[in-house]
Amino acid sequence: MTRPVRCSRSARALGVLALGLALTLVGLPAASAVPEAGSTPYFESPFTLRSNPVAFGQDPSWTPDGRVLSNEPDGAGTDQVYVSTLAGADRHCLTCGQPGPNGFPQERPQGDWVLFCSWRGAPVTFGAPCLGGVGTDLYVMRPDGTDVTRLTAPGQAFEPTGVVYDNYHPAWSPDGRRIVWTHVGYAPLSAGGTQWTMLVADFAGGRTPRLGPTTVVGPAIDSGYETQVWAPDGSGFLYTAMGQGESGWLNLELYYLRLSGHGASFAHPQIVHLTDDSPAWDEQAVFTPDMRDVVWMSSRGSPTWYQTVITAARQIGFDPPLQNETFGPMFELTISDPGFHTDLYERDLASGAIRRLTDRNGIVPEFYFDPSGRTLLWSDPAHGGTNVGRFALASAPARVGPSVTPVAAWFGAPRHPALTPPPGPVTPRSTTLPSTVVEGLTLLQSQLRQLASRLQTLPQGPGCCRGP
Repeated sequence: MTRPVRCSRSARALGVLALGLALTLVGLPAASAVPEAGSTPYFESPFTLRSNPVAFGQDPSWTPDGRVLSNEPDGAGTDQVYVSTLAGADRHCLTCGQPGPNGFPQERPQGDWVLFCSWRGAPVTFGAPCLGGVGTDLYVMRPDGTDVTRLTAPGQAFEPTGVVYDNYHPAWSPDGRRIVWTHVGYAPLSAGGTQWTMLVADFAGGRTPRLGPTTVVGPAIDSGYETQVWAPDGSGFLYTAMGQGESGWLNLELYYLRLSGHGASFAHPQIVHLTDDSPAWDEQAVFTPDMRDVVWMSSRGSPTWYQTVITAARQIGFDPPLQNETFGPMFELTISDPGFHTDLYERDLASGAIRRLTDRNGIVPEFYFDPSGRTLLWSDPAHGGTNVGRFALASAPARVGPSVTPVAAWFGAPRHPALTPPPGPVTPRSTTLPSTVVEGLTLLQSQLRQLASRLQTLPQGPGCCRGP
């Protein structure tokens, strides 16, 4: 999820317009899960929540040996990649002394490489590295901060030279052989607008790590994507998208893209819709290690103007094109709303039963299971801390998927401060967003006005758009 950033004048005007539209409608009641009986070990286990004594940055993740990678500001206020224990002991900075900001660290299951994201050298930036915006590239380094290597750059087949771009939300496959991520190319509206694609690439380690063959498994469509984590068995990955199928205009829902098994392949992936078409914001997600449940973040317990707009559009059949162009502005506008709150929910995939795991009414950004498969970790910017959620399973969790043996040379090895690479040329960053990025704001503003105008002319007035 993109961090809240200071909005431009256009974004602030758009927020005022959306707020005005929401005020013309009847507020939605808080949505609640259908009381169904779940039957899986995770669904039946008590889920306990505690505050971690140490607060990490937005997207902490686990290493195979149970430590925590995170992005934290260095002495100059630039986000860098750190590693420590969950309690904050043995803390080391892995990228300090290098250009930044750097963040979104993810250690390979083998424990020999750390994937991370950086803006270094990008002429145009917006948002935050790998959290949505403009200007991110993918890098890897050794777990002690050495051998920093860039994986994505202009000139690659998926990165046309001259097009403003972003790469975000990457994840290792369970066997460490592949990386999935979302690529955004900000094409002008005259050329179809912003193009979102989901990419999977082979990872070649060794002395000179690099990406191997890269496959577009999620082609550019009338929508936007955000890749989440892989399924534990490596058969595919979770992702979120707006307005796919019957979900409704700009409605963010959770999906599973199967790439192998049951007739699926990279050439013919299968899409499985996992959430329930609620007008809520459904985003960050992980499978439980046994793949019988999915845990995800949703705003369904704390409706805001977003739910009101989605419900109104659905009930009057408002579905304008170019959601690929308006996905980004709607994303930024929604999460920048001070009233935007989310919690964790769990769904038994066999029965469809849903239960609410947390009741914090805060913000749940990225979260992941620890190596034991019992504990989730996420930061809570609304409450200024980091949460640890634990499933009290009666026995060791059943697991599916490959068993990867960590590389002995790196597993449990001391983590040292990063070595500073030779300085390279620094490209000044632009403070003005390119027109191809701003075009989406203007289009969304126009579409919201169209929606508001149509609602004003309905005989039943705002009664058209009451929530269920």
